[in-house]
Amino acid sequence: MVANLTLSSSARLAFIGLGYIYLVKLIDTLWHGIFGNPTISFVVICLNILSGIAQFLFFYKLKSSTSNSGMYSNIAGWAGIIGALITIIPKILALSMLLQFYFSFNLTNNSQLIHVFSLWLGAVMLFCCCLIFSLLTVKIWSNKNRYFLIGTIGYMILTVTFSKLVLNFFSGFQINWHWGEIDTSLTYLIISSSASFLCIAYFYAGFFSGNENIGNNED
Repeated sequence: MVANLTLSSSARLAFIGLGYIYLVKLIDTLWHGIFGNPTISFVVICLNILSGIAQFLFFYKLKSSTSNSGMYSNIAGWAGIIGALITIIPKILALSMLLQFYFSFNLTNNSQLIHVFSLWLGAVMLFCCCLIFSLLTVKIWSNKNRYFLIGTIGYMILTVTFSKLVLNFFSGFQINWHWGEIDTSLTYLIISSSASFLCIAYFYAGFFSGNENIGNNED
């Protein structure tokens, strides 16, 4: 099934997944606790995980499409794959916390640190992926260059936001799992998340059509 998935199809799935994640986070930020019912939370988190998988599939297909373009393209491709996988970790942790409610599973004392660090590291890896591709596509994929540039901006915004989150964590601030309770203003969260969403959505939209494979080698 994955082998038959095209880059354009994976971009559409990633676009839908990104929209879902943004909408859920925005609603939960504005009306914190609205997903408090365990059954609703389970559905929301499972769909979050599927959305994360959709974004992973996009970066997997992106690497496959640029596999013959040289060493730096491969580095960028692997950065995207690893970053997308890392961003799924907080979603799995959230599901584990919910299952603990039912089955009394024991989570490690470092679960919150893993959650915070995963958000930051995933954003950094995806930022590096888009940044490297934005520098390379001038030569190997010129019609996609602007999409990588906008994607770089989107992931840079996420990196800055999550860097603040990490700094707050190591500074001793109590950080809740919900964005609305992090030591960051609600206005900043809405603006930064909306800006990053628009940039990354534009990035995915750039792959709805076009060449599936890039065969040129880097100079």
